[in-house]
Amino acid sequence: MWRSSFDSWHPLVLAAYFAGTITLAMFGLAPGCVAASLLGGVAFALVTQGLAPTLAKLRWQLPLLLLICVINPLYSARGATLLAKVGMFRIYAESLAYGAVMGALLVAVLLWFEAAASVVGEDEALELGGGLLPSVSLAASMVMRLIPQLMRRARATRAVLRATSGTRHGRAEGMRLLGILLTWSLEDSVERSDSMRARGWGASVGRRRRPYRSHALRTRDLAALVVIALLVAVAAGGVMQTVAGWRFYPRMGGDASPWALVPYALLCLLPTAVVLSDDLRWRLAG
Repeated sequence: MWRSSFDSWHPLVLAAYFAGTITLAMFGLAPGCVAASLLGGVAFALVTQGLAPTLAKLRWQLPLLLLICVINPLYSARGATLLAKVGMFRIYAESLAYGAVMGALLVAVLLWFEAAASVVGEDEALELGGGLLPSVSLAASMVMRLIPQLMRRARATRAVLRATSGTRHGRAEGMRLLGILLTWSLEDSVERSDSMRARGWGASVGRRRRPYRSHALRTRDLAALVVIALLVAVAAGGVMQTVAGWRFYPRMGGDASPWALVPYALLCLLPTAVVLSDDLRWRLAG
């Protein structure tokens, strides 16, 4: 997990920021909105993970974008600019652009979810909802931890199987890999349930158990929440204005001012600016 000055803020501040940013990214279906969201997600991945891991991540996300871009004109043949006619299919530039924007929006949302998971860890998620929804919070925190663990185990197990058997991408290899991972997960689930029972999970008697909180909500956190709420509200106004003024069909175009997206662009670049300021401060101190 990425650690920086984000640690000095209450998890509620971080959760509020990412909730607002991801919500706007999901509903900002306009080229300018998607470009700002995608730029913010890629920039944060670059400054926190580096170039090689970011490119490795985009290696499977970009084909998804291309797939949506290609599929959309085939089942939604709409528009005014005919590019090609393949058999019974007509490919319009507007349909192609709509598919490209939809694919880029999906990639941007995935990047923002990964950014949120790298900043708000399972402990913070459990702390945020532990008092109101302890079971849901526990399940969410366990998913955030166990899915990456399962992926690491899958890669390690696949490497061992290929080193011992010499087969690659075969059906037998896939079945053996699935069986090993299932067995491993079942064994861990038994140990995990025993550990939770030994620590008193679900054994509260009388009054409701108070969740452990390692972060206190301070005045600066409340001020940050107010600033984030205002910035999200202003950015939401710009996003709504841009989306309402943009049209894909029958011809692409929009009448919203580009300046309307400036608050949203600043919102998307805020975590990247925090990381870069931390790095600059450490360099100056060193």
